[in-house]
Amino acid sequence: MHWCYLLVNDILGLPMPYVFAMFLFALVTTIVFFPLALRQQRSSAKMSAIQPLMQDIQKKFAKDKQRQQAELQKLNEEMGYNPLSGCLPMLIQFPLMFGLVEVIYAPLTYMLRIPGELVEALKKIVVGLGIDAKSRYIETNIIEYIKTKPELFKHLASDPAIGTIRELNLSIGSVNLWETPNFREPSWLWLMPVFSIITMLVSMFLSNRASGMSKSGNPGTGKVMMIAMSAMFGIFSFMYPAGFSLYWGMRNIISIGQSAILRKIVDPDKVKEQVMAEYNEKKKGKAKKKSTISITDAKTGEKIEKEISSGELAKLRLQRAREIDEERYSVSITVHETEHDTAEIDTEKFDETGMFDEEDKKNLKQPDAKNKNTKKKGKVKNRRDSNGEDSNIPRPSIK
Repeated sequence: MHWCYLLVNDILGLPMPYVFAMFLFALVTTIVFFPLALRQQRSSAKMSAIQPLMQDIQKKFAKDKQRQQAELQKLNEEMGYNPLSGCLPMLIQFPLMFGLVEVIYAPLTYMLRIPGELVEALKKIVVGLGIDAKSRYIETNIIEYIKTKPELFKHLASDPAIGTIRELNLSIGSVNLWETPNFREPSWLWLMPVFSIITMLVSMFLSNRASGMSKSGNPGTGKVMMIAMSAMFGIFSFMYPAGFSLYWGMRNIISIGQSAILRKIVDPDKVKEQVMAEYNEKKKGKAKKKSTISITDAKTGEKIEKEISSGELAKLRLQRAREIDEERYSVSITVHETEHDTAEIDTEKFDETGMFDEEDKKNLKQPDAKNKNTKKKGKVKNRRDSNGEDSNIPRPSIK
């Protein structure tokens, strides 16, 4: 703000240098933060493009809020959209605006850069006149007293800073920009809050149109946000000096021109076409995603390649896993008997593996006579050997 005032007052010599310095400051900050505004424009355009998809998800999972949030988050990740990316420009402007408020309260210190010793000396003079030393308006009171009662500062008149302070004009006509509007007492100061609110409504309306938010599936949300933000800054306008409202109104006017430039760079209609084309391409890619497996024909023995879906592949894998478990954890024994002899099994040999218990041995050595000339199959559970490990005995066939 100091350099803006020097440029406008000392170099350009413009009238009302305080007002023009504020406008120049608003213009410079807009240019500095233009990259962030461009990022916000892209984020808003993408938000407008995916809004119909988000509404479809909200309707589809209206009764399952947890699934709804998961699907919305998945959609944002797939489309590369971050809901918080558009908030950064606004968050950065808040400390800038409230920093400007301090400049308005203390123009001698921050804008004119008057030496601290001289400022303290001037404060002692006005405090002796009944001004509170802790008042936020003490520096603006100094300016008024130097203009209206110069005799109080005769001993400091030789200091060139006194002449600089006398030339500083903090008013527009009868409106003192350092004073705070009173909501209960109508005055010309009300012009500044009205100016800031009207320009903000126009600026936000054109910004929503430039980003495509006005054409989104839920334009009512944008209108509510626009009214809420304007109301909030309207309240601020009656809490801080009129200069704050003047700066914000100028900032809004510059933003109107910025919105037109941003629309030329980032066209929301083209962004929507691009986003929907990308979404449809990803959707088709998921539908076409298949796996190729080799199958051996049981009759001809030939290997045939077949394309199957991911769901079919999962079923085949599950079936194969069950077959492997069955082969690993069970043993099938086949016993053949005839009329004239009984199958003898060397149970002592198999007993070393721990597969057979006493009941198994008895059944193998004494087959039921009723089942002669038949083929028996039975399953015996796998046992652990003496070391506690799986024996993993292959499937034997005993005749």
